[in-house]
Order: sequence, then structure tokens, then C-alpha cells
Amino acid sequence: MCRLSAYACFLLIFLVRGGTAQQAKHDEPVRERLAQHEYDLSGDGKVFLSDEARRASFFLLGELHGENEIPALLRGLWPGMWRDGYRYVAAELSPWAANQLEFTPTDRQVKLVSLWTKQEAHFFHSLSGGPAGPAVLWGCDMEEMQPQLLIRDLAAANPANTGLARMLDITRSGYKREMAPELLQLARGLTTTRDVSSDVSVNDTSLLGNLEATLEIESARLNADTKREAQLRRESLMKELFLLHYQKSMSSNPEAKVMLRFGRNHLHRGYDGRGISTLGNFVAEFALAQHKTVFNVAAFGAGGKASLAGETWDADERGDDVALALLASLARYPATVFDLRPLRQTLHSIPDENRSPVEQRLVYWADSYDAIICYRNVTPLNP
Repeated sequence: MCRLSAYACFLLIFLVRGGTAQQAKHDEPVRERLAQHEYDLSGDGKVFLSDEARRASFFLLGELHGENEIPALLRGLWPGMWRDGYRYVAAELSPWAANQLEFTPTDRQVKLVSLWTKQEAHFFHSLSGGPAGPAVLWGCDMEEMQPQLLIRDLAAANPANTGLARMLDITRSGYKREMAPELLQLARGLTTTRDVSSDVSVNDTSLLGNLEATLEIESARLNADTKREAQLRRESLMKELFLLHYQKSMSSNPEAKVMLRFGRNHLHRGYDGRGISTLGNFVAEFALAQHKTVFNVAAFGAGGKASLAGETWDADERGDDVALALLASLARYPATVFDLRPLRQTLHSIPDENRSPVEQRLVYWADSYDAIICYRNVTPLNP
């Protein structure tokens, strides 16, 4: 029995190794094409990205969250992008948070929980003419982190408003998602009765409108049956805010270029795996309608840690996707840029039924993004 078990184990190992070798041979043309189009981000990779940004009107960065590497990348790219005509950054921030980060003095700003730091916002703004220069950041999202601060500012502008006083009282000790339905009902009452005598315009948008949209999404997130509705509503809000900013800004500066910085799931050309996140696809089609071009690049981690809002997590994504694991195995540099566009013809020449699991996932990534950055090791962002 023991001999049989040993033989069975040997046979299994043989078959697995044989299958792995056969798989590697099958994927060899793809591997070779990827190896021919990889760059060192600290050298020719930075040149590659800068050149592509110069040729495009919209540069979309599907980033990681909570690490130091993306801010470092943008510090290296943005000065050149500014010289090439980029004037705005559409960001995964609420309009209120974008304004706070860009314009509120540090000694007057409340503690913000944000995907951005104050230093990053100041860096992007510094090229626009100093503190008095025009806004660079476009807030294109809900206020996911601290909606109670929007309530605070609205209440300060309307001290006699009883509805806002009640909302302020509910959130006096902080905000929790379970509060959203009651807060939403109160916010809608303010809207329908026009009970807010002084709405606040922040980052070219209505503070009350963004608060109401935030609470709608947060309320829908509470119920499993409406979570998809919440995701779709948030994605629509991103598009609405992007268009609002674009139309207002381009009326006075029609040749200005725009960078978008959002989490990677939002900026696929096409749909993400859930079929929900379509902002990147929307911008790609919008650019085409404007006779302009888009270049979009993703980033992923192959090791290290990330940290945000007091939480730290493993940033190694190799186990999440066989295509990312392959890219990581081929990456020759600490930060490697792969140009995915030459891979498209190779992959699409393979009949769908003949594609390996790796090739199937690579089709997804190569069709979604023009390039992808593999970071061998990411480091957690300091609070």
C-alpha cells in the first residue's frame, strides 16, 4: 500500500511538472513578446510613460492605494506632463476633499482621511502659480471617508437650519454607515423644500448635492440586494463630476490635458471583471468623441505591504491573478513597465478555445490597459 501511494505521488508530480512544462511551451510566444516590451521604470520606463503622456490628451493611471510608490512615480512624471500641457488631475476624491487638500492652510484644516496627502496636493498645485493659482485637482467622487465634515460646513453656512442642526447632532461623535438612511432623509428634505438658504459651492460643485449623492450610495451599501446599485450609482457620480469639471475648465482652456488618478478597477478600457467599473471606458469613448486620445496604465504589487486609514494589508497580488503572476515572473527590474499593446495581436490570433488560463487573463489586461507596471515590492504609506 505504501509503495502504491509512493508511486501515485510520483506519478502526480510527474504529470504536474509535465503539464507545467507543456503550459510554459504553449505560452512561449506570449512570454517572448512581453520580454521584448518591458522597461525599467527608473530609466527607459519613465521615458516611455512620458512620451505616451505627451502624445495623449488624457493619461489614466489605475493606481494602487496606500503605498509610497505611486506618489513617487507621479512626482517624477508630473513636471514633464505639466510642460506638455497637462493642467488638471481628476481624482478619486470628493470635491470637498480636493478643495481642502489644495487650498485650506494646514493650520486650519481638520484631520483628513484621504487617498491623497496634503503634500501631494501641494506638489500638483505648485506649478499652477502658487497658493493663489487656479485649481488643479478635480474632485470626482463621493465623500467616502468623512461625510460628517460636509454636514459641518453646510451647517456653519446655515446656522438657523433645523434639519442641518439635526444632522450635525447625529454625527457629532463621528459617522457610521448605519446613519446614512436617516441622514439621507434629512438631506432630501433640505433639497425638496429648498430649506438651505446658502448652499456652498466647492470645487465647482454643490456641497449639498455631493452630500446627498454620498448618502444615497452609503444607504444602498447597507443592503446586500442593493450593493450593485450602490456601485453603479457611484460610477455614475464619477462620470457626472468628471463631465462637470471638464466642461467648466475647458471653456477657458480647451487645449488643456487631463490626468485621471483612480484605483485600478475604475480605469479599465472596457468593463472590469464585475461589469461595473466603467469610468475609464467612458473617458476613452469621450476622448474619441472629442477627437482626442487616451493612454491608460495600471499598476500592481508583487510583494510588500500597503496601508490606509489605519489598516495595513499584504500587497502581493500574484496569487490573485495568473496573468499578474506571469508578469511578475518576467519583470527584470524593481519596477517594470510592460507595454501591453504589442501583445494584443498575438493573443487575439489564438482561438478562444485554445487559449491557456494565462492567455485568457492576459487578453483581459491587454484589452483593458495600454501598459502595466509591476512593483516587485511596495512600501506602506506613512499616515
